Amino acid sequence: MSLERAFGDGASVLDDTTFRLLVLANINGAIGAVVVSPVLEGLAGPYGIDGASLGLMMSAFTAPSIVGIPLAGAIADRYGRKPVLIASLLLFGAGGSALAFTTNYTVVLALRGVQGVGYSGIIPVVITSIGDVYADAEETAAHGLRFSSSALSQAVFPAFAGALAALSWRFPFLLFAVAFPIAGLVYVGLEEPSSTPRSDGGRPATRDTGAYVRAVLSAVARPRLGAVLLALGVPAFVWITFLTYNSFFVVEVLGHSPLYASALLTVLSLVNATTASQAGRVTAATDGAFRPLVAANVALAVGLGLFALAPSIPVAVLAVGCVGVGFGLSFSLLRNVVTDRVDAELRGGVVGIGESIIRLSNSVGPLVTGAAIALLSPGRGFVASLRWTVLVVAVATGVGGVAVIYVAWRD
Repeated sequence: MSLERAFGDGASVLDDTTFRLLVLANINGAIGAVVVSPVLEGLAGPYGIDGASLGLMMSAFTAPSIVGIPLAGAIADRYGRKPVLIASLLLFGAGGSALAFTTNYTVVLALRGVQGVGYSGIIPVVITSIGDVYADAEETAAHGLRFSSSALSQAVFPAFAGALAALSWRFPFLLFAVAFPIAGLVYVGLEEPSSTPRSDGGRPATRDTGAYVRAVLSAVARPRLGAVLLALGVPAFVWITFLTYNSFFVVEVLGHSPLYASALLTVLSLVNATTASQAGRVTAATDGAFRPLVAANVALAVGLGLFALAPSIPVAVLAVGCVGVGFGLSFSLLRNVVTDRVDAELRGGVVGIGESIIRLSNSVGPLVTGAAIALLSPGRGFVASLRWTVLVVAVATGVGGVAVIYVAWRD
């Protein structure tokens, strides 16, 4: 009863060993970028490169997942979730922790690529497994609590990385070795999720490869499911816009130190985590996900727009809190809808496509906003161009997000 009072109906999943193991695996997918981000600037010396080249460490990690995520989902549908999850955890841990033992930048980028391949089979398989095992209120709560654990990990692990970097630039990368014992726990304690009947009777079937691909494409082409997948790209675009320009706003627009930018990220992560943990309760109170998702997209648009116009740090904190509410609801509820609307034997492939859309949105976002700022700057100056660009993104994502949600629920 105490769990239900704290997190709403379905919170009993926290007592389930399967869910606990999936959350442990999920932590690894959440920390792939945030462990490296706070120590990136200090790596130029050890690697003997200029600062501009360090950005390739992030690209080398994210690029493989654009193709790797749907591929991992398809393999998980074909051969099972557990073997893909274990192999992915081992690749993630090996590629990440090995970074502590080399200063050859070519090798570094190769290892980040290996880590990115590992990432491709963690988050999507965890999301798919939740859809396999749980249904109704438990599934909604599980998706929200999983996303909440991601947000908390993204708040905690950067602090550990920063503290370890004060001792040696090598030590933060050893945090990735946590994947090894977790892979062992998954091997010993996790029953194959795709062979577990859901409470609604769903269970995967076997298809040949050609039939499987046609079935996945057919499912994605359905307007109501395809719109949900597209909707995943909206909060992703807002997320990457905020991450890209947060420090610029704080330092160059508001005139504060980077410490304040870090504080805003912490606020975002905590609000995000708290909101996601209540996803089950919200959908129960509103009789479904439609209205909460409309409200989430409005919150994303209002929050990002307020951030673009913020005259001070207190207003920026309010804006970031609003964005955090939008993230916490949209990402957790949309993933729940995806797993709920697709047959079990196709779930891995469809979830993989959705997660790939998120990564694609993350990759395209900085290019689009950067080009817009560069185009406007000669006539308006950098600060005004930055504000106008982020404001336009806020309006566009708000309108676009509500539009695709409407299509997804249209009869």
